[in-house]
Amino acid sequence: MLEYYRFKAVHDLFMKGQEAEARLQLAELQRRYVALCDENTTFKMQVQEYEDILYLARNLTFDGDFYWLDTGSIRQGPFCPSCYDNDGLLMRLSGESPERFCTSCRKAFKRRLPPQELAPAMHQEFSRYPEFAPDLPQVEHALPLSETQPRRAKIIPFVVSSA
Repeated sequence: MLEYYRFKAVHDLFMKGQEAEARLQLAELQRRYVALCDENTTFKMQVQEYEDILYLARNLTFDGDFYWLDTGSIRQGPFCPSCYDNDGLLMRLSGESPERFCTSCRKAFKRRLPPQELAPAMHQEFSRYPEFAPDLPQVEHALPLSETQPRRAKIIPFVVSSA
């Protein structure tokens, strides 16, 4: 810490005519002041880094395939899961959904849509051009396989060979 009383002591030395001693003490005070300013700047940078880490921890989400950064009402991304998991880097993926490509690690990613999301996505895609739409089941009435018919185990006979 900088001792403020030393500034008065330097002033008093100048007033007494001891300029050489006053200059030495003033140079020491300047050196310590610069060191404190450097230390303060370092601490400010560390605080900013910790704030950035906390911001990412609160706003970065993983949807099972990609990382997304939520900033207010805007969702940014997708970001490469490999680069973030291995190096902590947020590298935006290029390409269009469902196939994406990372320019940093050179990996290709394909989004895996769960079956319940696949049919609505296809309906939405073909709703703009109904003449090209395949015959898709209606999403509102579609039930999972387990609810429409019971699952039955397939019995495979076990043959014992007598050799």
